Amino acid sequence: MSIILGLLSLIVSIALPVIIMVFTDFQVIHFSLFFIVPVGAIAVGYVCGFGFFKGLFLSHKKIKGAHFFIGVLMAIICLVSIKYATYYLTCFDEQTQDIVYTLDGDHISNYEIDGYGTMTFFNYNKYLIENTPITFSRRSRTLAEVSNPTFGWIIAIIDYLGIIAGCLLSGSSIKGKSEYCDTCNKYKKSKKIFKIPKANGKAFFDELETLVKDMNMDVFLEEIIQKHVSKGEKLDEYYECHLVYCESCRTASFKFKLFERTSKNKIEENSSFNYNIKVNYDLVRSYIDQNVA
Repeated sequence: MSIILGLLSLIVSIALPVIIMVFTDFQVIHFSLFFIVPVGAIAVGYVCGFGFFKGLFLSHKKIKGAHFFIGVLMAIICLVSIKYATYYLTCFDEQTQDIVYTLDGDHISNYEIDGYGTMTFFNYNKYLIENTPITFSRRSRTLAEVSNPTFGWIIAIIDYLGIIAGCLLSGSSIKGKSEYCDTCNKYKKSKKIFKIPKANGKAFFDELETLVKDMNMDVFLEEIIQKHVSKGEKLDEYYECHLVYCESCRTASFKFKLFERTSKNKIEENSSFNYNIKVNYDLVRSYIDQNVA
């Protein structure tokens, strides 16, 4: 499955930027934010690797370092393919003196440029990097325009690394969604079941640790939810409980995430908080099946 989905996402990541370029003259992989963040390249790389890593996840294959190396190779193939497809479609219109992208025209390889020679694939791309003006703008207002070989290579390298970063990012995001059960060689399932106010956290966790092995765990959970959470209450800062379980080896645990208000007055997850506790699979799964849609 990973091979099929990987090939599909690779094809899409190549075809889509080329199609956009043909119809709009806009090169996605060179779109950046704040002048140096290669947003377009990262997006293309993410699409490139998504199918491969998603296929591994759906096939319950543990995502390892070797798979990320394959992701790097896919990103390089994607980049070279986009560049070659662009070169293949690049023609020179003698009447308008413009570069056009078409399958029927006077191909750029029929021309020479001083200092670069015949416009082969490598010479043409080198010429573009070293001579294409780079425009810096903000809110549709041009701030500056730079055409410098050294600067052009720096921007090009940033864009190329952006595709690789985007591909690896897709793998990291998919891998980070679920824990892996090494006993069953499967990804565990996860289900959000309840939230509790941050202010009630200490009391809640104390009760949980004391009663977690109680044979009436399902009853206890119902009681503790009613005790610490008011239904319909909009929480400001809170703990979010996820049930993480493996159906094959019948193991389960609670994984809590902490969401707090930041200095920018936004509620975000506190990545430094980590609290997991093992629970009885049968009792907890029974509670989930009965009470969570």
